[in-house]
Amino acid sequence: MTVIAQVDVHHLAVPQPHPIRSSHGSALDVLGVVVVRVTDTDGRVGEGWTNVIGGGGASVASFLSTELVPLVIGTDPAQVRDLWQRMFLHSLSRGRKGVPMYAISAVDIAVWDLRARTANQPLHAHLGSVAREVPVYGDGCWVSFTHDELRAAAEAYAARDFWGVKLKVGADLDDAVRRVEIVRDVVGPSGRVMVDANQRYDLLTTRRFAAAIADLDVTWLEEPILADSIHDYGRLHGTIAVPIAAGENEYSRYGFRELLEHGAVDILQPDAHRMGGVTEFMRVLALADTWNIPVAPHTSWELHSQLVSCGTTALVVEYYDWLPDDFFAVRPQIANGSVAVTETPGTGVSIDPASLEKYRVAP
Repeated sequence: MTVIAQVDVHHLAVPQPHPIRSSHGSALDVLGVVVVRVTDTDGRVGEGWTNVIGGGGASVASFLSTELVPLVIGTDPAQVRDLWQRMFLHSLSRGRKGVPMYAISAVDIAVWDLRARTANQPLHAHLGSVAREVPVYGDGCWVSFTHDELRAAAEAYAARDFWGVKLKVGADLDDAVRRVEIVRDVVGPSGRVMVDANQRYDLLTTRRFAAAIADLDVTWLEEPILADSIHDYGRLHGTIAVPIAAGENEYSRYGFRELLEHGAVDILQPDAHRMGGVTEFMRVLALADTWNIPVAPHTSWELHSQLVSCGTTALVVEYYDWLPDDFFAVRPQIANGSVAVTETPGTGVSIDPASLEKYRVAP
């Protein structure tokens, strides 16, 4: 039996080309990337990774090296779901959200990459895909942008025929409304505008903001209130004129079940890099299919285009430009506003070995 013989963990930090601030004002000038490479006894390699926005990569890398790598060595890649369960149970007392789930995600993606490569199949075919391409929308229109910078960013996405444009908004509601108006003006009356508040508002402020943008035909309002306030999302949903999207800060299928049972959202936004990798993402995709809820994953269009193509409610994937083209040796390509699901065996994404050295964080 072929088993995993070696696991390598790489902690990277990728500087961003321009200063970025979240809706809360925190700095997001560095993207942490933690890469896991698993090698089996036949010499085949699988690669997985997770993105840690703004910091925390060292904690994820440490948890991987000290807690999860010993569990992975000697396991059969074919038993990936059993491995996922053992990692999850091992991590329960250390946290069911956050660092442990980022770490589990990277391992799980690497093992699924190895499985698909061993089968000489692209991951989407290995999982059972139903779509050949997935539309892409543009994000990265940060609240720290001036209005002119915001307009330029939206125009760049519109020029690429992206499915839509998403912008961030902050505490100043007059400014937030003006920003939505700018993007609506850029994309025109038939274009799609999405708005992300990054948990900045409370319930009453969200109601005021939603009323102010009701005539701007917003496709969704994302995480307007604290992600853990699922009960308040349930109170909000259906009482404002803008659809609600959430899920990027849920770390397992259990959180998504809560969102669905509370009738809290119109669009689910899972992130395989946070919520347990491919294994858990596919479980949430099945939930979305069952509840007939559209899925628009958070970040990482390269991987998520493969995964959502296996569900019947896939809506769109999210594009960010915070990893340079030369960071990757192989990744899918976007054309005419969509990404065709790759035919490259595995995830179809491979990080350039030079990037592992260029962006390495010293232990």
